[in-house]
Amino acid sequence: MICIKHTDAVYAYDKSPALTVSPMTLRRHSRHLILLAFLAIGWGSSAMAAREKALDLIGMEQIQQIFPAAGVASATSGELPTRRVYGDGELLGYVYLSDEIIAIPAYSGRPIRMLIGLDLDAHIRSAIILHHEEPILVIGITDTDLKNFIDQYSALDANQRVRIGAHNREGYKGVDGITGATITAMVMNSIIMKSSRLVADELGLPVPTEAAMAPASITGSPPPPEEPLWVELWRDQTPQLALLAVALTLLMGVLFFQDWLVVRPRLFQQVRLGYLLFTVIFLGFYCKAQLSVINLIAFMRILFGGFTWDTLLIDPVIFLLWGFVAVSIILWGRGVFCGWLCPFGALQELVHKIGERYDLPNYEFPPMVHERLWAIKYFILIALVGLSLESMTYAARLAEIEPFKTSFVMRFNREPWFVAYALMLLVIALFNSKFYCKYLCPLGAALSFFTRFRIFDWLRRRKECGKPCQTCAAQCQISAIKPTGEIIDNECHYCLECQVTYWDKHRCPPLVEKRKRKEKREARAADVIARDQAEG
Repeated sequence: MICIKHTDAVYAYDKSPALTVSPMTLRRHSRHLILLAFLAIGWGSSAMAAREKALDLIGMEQIQQIFPAAGVASATSGELPTRRVYGDGELLGYVYLSDEIIAIPAYSGRPIRMLIGLDLDAHIRSAIILHHEEPILVIGITDTDLKNFIDQYSALDANQRVRIGAHNREGYKGVDGITGATITAMVMNSIIMKSSRLVADELGLPVPTEAAMAPASITGSPPPPEEPLWVELWRDQTPQLALLAVALTLLMGVLFFQDWLVVRPRLFQQVRLGYLLFTVIFLGFYCKAQLSVINLIAFMRILFGGFTWDTLLIDPVIFLLWGFVAVSIILWGRGVFCGWLCPFGALQELVHKIGERYDLPNYEFPPMVHERLWAIKYFILIALVGLSLESMTYAARLAEIEPFKTSFVMRFNREPWFVAYALMLLVIALFNSKFYCKYLCPLGAALSFFTRFRIFDWLRRRKECGKPCQTCAAQCQISAIKPTGEIIDNECHYCLECQVTYWDKHRCPPLVEKRKRKEKREARAADVIARDQAEG
């Protein structure tokens, strides 16, 4: 082998005996060889042009934010697209675009583009976010929050193991995350450290000194390869996942044995109230696991932009919830999520129950107005999908129609107008049950499209329902029962309240009438027996 050293790379050529080719064979294949040569030249030119185009995105002003003394930047010739940075004729370090080194998809399904600088000692100088489509970073996280997070990486060795929150873990350097954007912070941590390590390895950083180049004994072994980010996240959240799995199993039991449960109204109400509290406290405020229409849009972009499980697995609780929702929609429709697993929906329902407890008036729109207001959430969904085709940033701004980020991700620690909007919806829910769910929720609108494919139809109805009985229709918190008695499956939240009434001999008019007739017969029979006993 003959090795030829270049400034930034070492090229190896195999000095093996040449193959013998006959003139006739050479002439026969000469045309193909010429064509392949032109194709190779064209491909090489295209690759270089693509690299230059990517490198051109790095402007000197941006480079100077990392290396203030920078004056000149030139492209290296290694496999990874990087730039040397010079100042006063001296090599200061290197810069590169993170997604050109390693494209780790973030929460939106798209990589975050960062400009990262390494000095000659393989220390991270700084990083700048150039482009991202992360919903949580568009609105809700300030520039100061991002700067404080990224500043933690200054002067860190590219070969260090850095982890969010691992301040006391042996072998790791701990850094603080971003409140309200934990998953995104973990992704950025992985982007910065993995890309820095790859660049440092290719460029041979740190640059060896004369002392380091002297013969020395090598001890120890290289550290084991790092796990994928999602594996680390799943392991860390094992307790939460275990509790969620138990809760979802319980809910599955409620759904499969609903006929047994709803004939026991007191037990059902206790189970229902307990589950709503679990959804709000554990899923909402503790896990921040409020599903969003942005999740669906990001999933759609992943499918069309190159599917990868890594993106879906980076939020374990959200992944498990979506898996359950997918199954429950096929079996019962979207109402299982909306009625049992949506934290904001559960919070609205609890608020409305408080209003009922204190005899607050309940205001519902007339059926004609109510049905037309349903269309609003579908218009919002269409607008969101359309905007996401242009940019997730635009879609994320419109997605603020969802009060989920304010209520659970940020826990009401946001700008006053966001907090006022979320609180306004909760106040309205005191007097109009689940107002947001019925008229504004784009996630509910999206899930309703899949409800038509459900397998089971276990919500029982009688021939008297709607003709003339309107008891269930009057008590339905979503107004998802037509005046003629049919349940509107696309809107139903599967709360099972109508099924409790269906079996209640004191609330369902047909059963009430049947019960009264039976009681009259029993009373007459008792009178006859009493008279016979008196005469005897």
